[in-house]
Amino acid sequence: MKRFAVLCLAAVLSFSMLTGCGAKSDRNSDEVTGDETLDPSGMVHLESVDEVSAFFDEVYEGVAQDLLPYEIQTTELDLNDADMLEYHTGLTDMTGIAGIYLSESMMSSTAYSAVYIRTNDEGDAKEILQNLMDNINPAKWVCVSAEKQVGALFGDDIFFVMSSSDTADEVYKNAAAAAQARGLNVSEMTEKINPM
Repeated sequence: MKRFAVLCLAAVLSFSMLTGCGAKSDRNSDEVTGDETLDPSGMVHLESVDEVSAFFDEVYEGVAQDLLPYEIQTTELDLNDADMLEYHTGLTDMTGIAGIYLSESMMSSTAYSAVYIRTNDEGDAKEILQNLMDNINPAKWVCVSAEKQVGALFGDDIFFVMSSSDTADEVYKNAAAAAQARGLNVSEMTEKINPM
């Protein structure tokens, strides 16, 4: 009887060693980053208005305050409001767009506008960025005009800013760094100088 109990106990211990902490992983310790939520191929989208707002907050923290207008606010545009979308982006076709976020000063006399566009699986981000660069009105504020436009793809999303040259460059530099910190691949920058 004692021999039978010892054999049962040995079998249980052997089984627990195979299935418990002695189990082997397919990856070695060098492959474990500690942040298992990151896709090794990189993120391709920010997923919500909260993520985009946090992104803009981080961007502005790194920009000298004298380069930014007062009271910048980030809002999500209504994709069903065609007139407002065209006014703020120059875009008339929303195919492939999951969300558009506008970051501007509450004081409309300041020539500053940043736009973040989340695309979906139908979106051609490169084409949407080109349409934005070509069709946005840099003088939409009537009394002031943006000197420079800068845009790039962050993963499969689009980042765009227009303002004075110094401000646009500094905001873009910080935006690219914030995108890379989130695992978004940053494309080559596209820029355009507007006649004043």
